Amino acid sequence: MSTKPTGSQVSKDHDRVKSAHSASLSVTRVEEKWGIRFPFHLAAPSAVLPAGLAENSKFLADYFPEIAILFFETEACLAYTDEDLPAHLADLPCSWHVHMPLDLPWQAGFEAAWQKIDGLLDKIALVSPKAYVLHPPDAPDMLLPLAAKLRDKGVDPARFLIENVGQCSLTPVWDEVVEGGYSACLDIGHIQAYDQRDVLKLHGLWERVRMLHVYGAERNMRHHPLRDLDPVGQVLLKSMLERAFDFTVTLEVFRQEELFDSLDLLGEWLAKWRAEK
Repeated sequence: MSTKPTGSQVSKDHDRVKSAHSASLSVTRVEEKWGIRFPFHLAAPSAVLPAGLAENSKFLADYFPEIAILFFETEACLAYTDEDLPAHLADLPCSWHVHMPLDLPWQAGFEAAWQKIDGLLDKIALVSPKAYVLHPPDAPDMLLPLAAKLRDKGVDPARFLIENVGQCSLTPVWDEVVEGGYSACLDIGHIQAYDQRDVLKLHGLWERVRMLHVYGAERNMRHHPLRDLDPVGQVLLKSMLERAFDFTVTLEVFRQEELFDSLDLLGEWLAKWRAEK
């Protein structure tokens, strides 16, 4: 059985990886280019090269100070070996957060879902992630018992960031998010695509937001580059980034060229917005 998540396989094309290095600008180089300093941490997703998690991480650590480890599928990620998660990842010059799988078995009951989450926390402990992004459970009354289990394991629920998604914005679960002591992750593409402006009016929202997922648009089951963000979305992004002084901003773009173009464009926009003040 393959231990790779869907859409990921080990690349044998080292020339392609080498050319990707030469075509890319780091966060630091973008700051120098546009004469700005990003007032937030910038992260890249661990799935931009046609390769496994380890090779993606080694590549991205040269350009981004933080990497979002994408756990796509529960069982495949639980089956990761030392090849997928080698110990030397902990030595890379970056910090980490984890996007938990989309297929956690909530409908099978809380204990079934917790068993998987517990295993995934142990699996990724070697890199000491600072946060975990979690889609709201697709079964009711799961967040409060999860918070209790996390505390029992020694994990502060505030390190779990509940994300607004198409199937469930934060609004229906906000009371549980607050009572459970969770943080929040806002996805600008989901706000735009699923008309979730109500999320921005939640009481105490910005006291809990610790991450923004930023990209151009969600269409045809794909995250488009930041260059595809429409003018309304650009205004929304500007207002969100003005609050993001102690956040992580994850550029959720999964194609290498589009990721680095989005990074460069974000630097250009930030310089422009500051000049307009």
